[in-house]
Amino acid sequence: MHGGVKFYRGAPRAARAYVERDRSRADDYYLAEGSGVAMRLIATPDGVRSLGGMTGELYEQWVAGIDLDTLTAKGHIRTDDNAIRFVEVVVNGPKTWSLAAALYPEVSAALDRAQDKAAIEIVSWIAAHATTRVGPRGRQVQVPVESIEAAVIRHYTSRAGDPHRHLHLQINARVWAASAWRGIHSVGVRDSIEAINGIGHAAVATDPEFRAVPAAHGLTVDPETSEIRELAPYVGAFSARAAQIRRNVDRLEADWRDGHPDQEPGPRMREVWDRRAWAEARPDKVVPMDGREFVDRWNGELHEVGYRDSANAVPLRRTLPGWIDRDAAADLVVSMLGARRSAWNTADIRGKTEVLLAQTALVADPAARIELAEDVTARAVARCTPLLTRRDVPEHVRSLTSPGVLAVEVTSSPGSPGAPITPPICNIPTASPRIRKSPSTTTPSAR
Repeated sequence: MHGGVKFYRGAPRAARAYVERDRSRADDYYLAEGSGVAMRLIATPDGVRSLGGMTGELYEQWVAGIDLDTLTAKGHIRTDDNAIRFVEVVVNGPKTWSLAAALYPEVSAALDRAQDKAAIEIVSWIAAHATTRVGPRGRQVQVPVESIEAAVIRHYTSRAGDPHRHLHLQINARVWAASAWRGIHSVGVRDSIEAINGIGHAAVATDPEFRAVPAAHGLTVDPETSEIRELAPYVGAFSARAAQIRRNVDRLEADWRDGHPDQEPGPRMREVWDRRAWAEARPDKVVPMDGREFVDRWNGELHEVGYRDSANAVPLRRTLPGWIDRDAAADLVVSMLGARRSAWNTADIRGKTEVLLAQTALVADPAARIELAEDVTARAVARCTPLLTRRDVPEHVRSLTSPGVLAVEVTSSPGSPGAPITPPICNIPTASPRIRKSPSTTTPSAR
């Protein structure tokens, strides 16, 4: 999972169009009519609960800061153009995951479930670490939030119309804390992006079901990149054709906007562009009319560029949590952070830890992986040196460093302020954490 944090400041009515523009008409096959625009989640210290789907109208109210349970405003809501409506991250993964999901319905279902669990983990972590500010201007202090709400929008395709499984995870800007509705501290969420991305990636990449089902179809995962090896060679050629269709759509939209400067295109016009773009890109092929035909087209494209299904299952090679040397992992995380920057925060450590665990080929239930990641993160934090001595330093501030980084600063030439920093004296480990030997490192995959 990769990407940054987006702050949505638009009108509530435009929010639905905003998320709908990030997919193609092919999603209509998956998004059954009446199923709602988004799933609503609420997170408190007691955990994360799903409150069901939201229709377009309810979603607009949710974006506007209306409490859907009481239909009243969540405190004083700003209405100016700079008012943040929600903070968004995208839960995604390598393109090969989406291609495998298009090929095999079982992989599709397993990936959906794994991404759903990843979204819940992310919301839970944000609820535990997000803050808001309390007090008069100039004397505000940050306090933990007590309740947050999130919307999850599932998309199966990219705007180019090719397979791209991803979730839009939107954290409402209005949070409950200190007996009142308040605005979330958006800078704190932005500075937590490494943890958010790392948790989202590892939650899917280490999920036992998601890892076992592809193996049953002869697909193997590269621990370093999390790409499915058998599909990786075909991503470039497949994406090139999809990009051609996207360019055609962009050209058609630009031409339309030149003639309609004060209008916004509707769903029917966008559908016309989709059909024209596809017909221009592949004139010798039938233009897909529904989602099922899109899936058949994707699979046909893959086979045209050379992909062949595997007839045999492969063993699921995996690392178990107990085989990880936690101290070695903590040392490596600190060294990796110090090799790229001079200061970091706890969220940076957690994100690097999650990615590192996924790269060891870890396969574990969420509870076991979370405990392992939290423990390695705590050990890594204990190995760091604080740059600020105050006790009230907000968690999101990058105020941690390491003795190795400080040693580099000390050994730089004191007589030349502009001299480059010399490399660390110690060698920075580059291998994965040591894995304790086990009689067997493979588990037969289930068909």
